[in-house]
Amino acid sequence: MKRYEYLLQGVVAGLIGALAGSFILWGAWLLPSFGLLLTRVSLGHGFAALLILGTLGGLLYAAVLRRRRLRLYTAVLAGAVLGFLLYLAGPLLLVPALLGLPPLAAGPLDNWMPLPAFVLYGIITALLYSRLALGQSPKRSYYTAGLLVAAGLLTPFLLRGALSTEPADLQLPPGYRAEVVAKGLTYPTSVAVAPSGELYVAESGYAAGGKESEARVLRISPDGSIEEVAAGFNAPLNGLALRGEKLYLSHRGKITVLDLESGAQEDLLTGLPSLGDHQNGALLFGPDGALYFGQGTATNAGVVGPDNFLNGWADRYPKFHDFPSRDFILTGENYEAPDPGTLEPADKQKTGAFAPFGVKRHKGEQLKATLPASGAVHRLDLKSGELSIYADGLRNPFGLAVDGSGQLYATNLGYDDRGVRAAKSSPDWIVKLKEGAWYGWPDFAGELPLTEPLFASERGINRRPLIVDPPPVEPPLATLPPHYSPMKLACAPEKFPEEGLFVAVFGDAQPLSGNLKDLVPTGVIKVDPQSGKYSWFIKNKKKPRAGRSGGGLKRTMDLQFCPGGRCLYLLDFGVVEFTGMAPNAIPKSGVLWKITPQR
Repeated sequence: MKRYEYLLQGVVAGLIGALAGSFILWGAWLLPSFGLLLTRVSLGHGFAALLILGTLGGLLYAAVLRRRRLRLYTAVLAGAVLGFLLYLAGPLLLVPALLGLPPLAAGPLDNWMPLPAFVLYGIITALLYSRLALGQSPKRSYYTAGLLVAAGLLTPFLLRGALSTEPADLQLPPGYRAEVVAKGLTYPTSVAVAPSGELYVAESGYAAGGKESEARVLRISPDGSIEEVAAGFNAPLNGLALRGEKLYLSHRGKITVLDLESGAQEDLLTGLPSLGDHQNGALLFGPDGALYFGQGTATNAGVVGPDNFLNGWADRYPKFHDFPSRDFILTGENYEAPDPGTLEPADKQKTGAFAPFGVKRHKGEQLKATLPASGAVHRLDLKSGELSIYADGLRNPFGLAVDGSGQLYATNLGYDDRGVRAAKSSPDWIVKLKEGAWYGWPDFAGELPLTEPLFASERGINRRPLIVDPPPVEPPLATLPPHYSPMKLACAPEKFPEEGLFVAVFGDAQPLSGNLKDLVPTGVIKVDPQSGKYSWFIKNKKKPRAGRSGGGLKRTMDLQFCPGGRCLYLLDFGVVEFTGMAPNAIPKSGVLWKITPQR
C-alpha cells in the first residue's frame, strides 16, 4: 500500500457513507437544514454539506485507524462512534454556533432524527474502509451494499410521512362534531368560503426552513372533489378574499385579483417588502369596501442578524431590511454579530436598525416613512388605487377580521428569543385596530418597553431602544402567553351557538423561538371582544400537537364560518417539526376540518 493511499480510501468510504446518511435525512425532510453549514438552507446545499462532512469524517477515521484491522462488531462500534461524533459536531455544536446560540442549544432529544442517519453513515464508512484499505472479508462490502439499499428503500416511505386524521382525537365542546373535508394538502395557509358552499384553499408553496412547493389555489366542491384553480404564484401564498366571481390573493410581494370565470389575473400591488421573515398576510374587505392586508416585518426586532440567514433570505437579498412606517429618529444602536455569509468564523459585521446586514446607523439619524412599510396594516382603495397605512407598529399582523359593527381586528405575533436583539418571554396579541394607532414594534412588547427585565435573554446583545421619542403605544385587546402564535381569526356570526372572536393558534417553535417549560397546544381559542378574556374552544385531547403518526391537529392556521354561520371550517397547515437547526415542515400533511354544532 502506498504511503497515503489509506487516506484516499477513507475519503471514498466517507463519501459513500454520507450518501446513505443523506438518503435518510432527505426522507425525514431534514436535509435542507444542513445547508446552513454552507450558508443556505436548501436541498442542494444540504446534500453538499453532508458530502463534505462525510469526507472529513472518513479522512479522520482513516487517520486514526490507519492499518489497524478490527473485528466486525468492533468495526461497527467504531463506525457508530464516528457517526455520533459528527452528529455532536454538526447539529449540536457547529450549527448553533453559526446561529449565535450556545452549544447544545436544542438538546440531543430535540435533534434525535439526524442521529440514526449519522450512525448509519459511520457504520458504512467503517465497513467500507476495512474492505477498501485493509482488504478484510468481502462480506463487509455486502453488508455495506445492503445498508445502502435499505437507506434508499426507506427514503420514499419517510418522504410520504403517512398521517392519520381521527376526529376522536379532538377535544370539542359538548354538542359539536368534527369531520375531515380534505387532507393531503401541502402547506395550506388560507381558506375562503363561497356562498354556494364551494371552498377555496391556498397552498402556500413555501414553509420556513427552505421548503418549497407549488403556490396554488384549490377549489373543493361540496361533493368533496378537488381541482386546481390557478398556480404559479409567488410563495408564500398567505391570504385569500372572495368577492363575487373574483378571488383576491396575497402572495409574496403582491396583491393579485383572479377572475374565477375567465382565469384572468391582474396585479393590484407589487413591490411589497416581503423578502424577509414575515410577508404580506391575510386579506379582508372592510366595511368601507376597501381591501385591507397585513404586512409583516423583515426581522425579529428591527435588526438583520444571523437568524435571518437561517430563515433563508439574508444571503439571497443582502440589501433587504425593515422599512419604516413613520418618520423616525434613531438612537444609533448597532449590533456586532458573526457573518454567516462567509466561511470564516472570525468575520463579523455591525448592523443598525432598518438597515441591511453590515450597515451601521448613527445617533440622531432621521428616517423617512415608506409606503408600503414593514409591520403595518395597509388599506387599498379599489376604486382609486390609493394605498395607505391604517395602523402600524405590528411585528406580524398575519390575520385580520371584522365584526358586524365594522370593527377591525388583527393577530400580532410577538418577539422571538433569537437574533442579535432577542427578547425572551414576549407575549402574542390580539388587537382592536384603530386608524392611525401605533402598537409598539420594534421597541415595545404590548405596552411594555423591550428593556424590561422580563424580556432579558442570553441569546441577544441588548434591547435598548432603536427609536428616539416613539409614538404613544396603543394597548392590545388580548395578551396571550409567549409563542401561542395566533394565525388567522374570524368573528362568529349570529347563527353560530358561540359568540366572540375565534383564533387559530399555531403553537410554539421552540427551541428556535425560545425554550418553554411546556409545549403550547395548537387549536382554536375564543376571545371576548370586549374584555379580551380567552379560553380554549378546540384542541387535542392528548398531545399538544399531533406528529407524523398522530390523528389530531398538527398546526392550526386558518378558520372561516360556513355561509349562514352554522359550521366552522378549520385549516390545519400540517406537521412542522422544530429542532435546533431549522423548521422541518412535512408536505401533504395539511387537513381541512369541518366543525358542526349538533343543536
